Amino acid sequence: MEHMQIRRFAVGAVLAGAVVIGATACGSDDSSDTSASSVAASASSTGTASSTTAPAPADLDAAAAQQILRTVVDPASSPEQVAGLVDSTDPAIGQKLNGFAQGASAGGYTPSVFTVDSVAADGTDKATAKVSVASPHTPAPVTIPYGYTKSGGSWKLSSSAVTALLSMASGPR
Repeated sequence: MEHMQIRRFAVGAVLAGAVVIGATACGSDDSSDTSASSVAASASSTGTASSTTAPAPADLDAAAAQQILRTVVDPASSPEQVAGLVDSTDPAIGQKLNGFAQGASAGGYTPSVFTVDSVAADGTDKATAKVSVASPHTPAPVTIPYGYTKSGGSWKLSSSAVTALLSMASGPR
């Protein structure tokens, strides 16, 4: 039980940290739209930001990206199913993400709190989705960029997005 409480705290702390980073990036900006600054701040740390927004790839719209993400963070998804939806060579990635999904859901971060708002192409085989995460610990959703990679003809959650998700489970370092 103590392990689940630690996970809940870690997930909440990471998402709260993303809010703080977004607010800090806004600085003295008087604009009421802080989500764009928050996304830019988060994206710059993961290297997925681009100066112009490209349209979504024809075969990866927001609904398709959301289905992939929600399946990955759903504790009911099998580790094998999850492993097939992520760009990773780690043979244990399905188990790791299933463990994350179990802890995240117990902490209130069920698949339904992850909403893909938009997808932008980043070349021919990469895309970035802006994902709103409705935290039970913050008053407003936090927008986080997650990368997608086309591999073997299918869109998958990128290895950097997988790393970002798994880092939520381990908390700030």
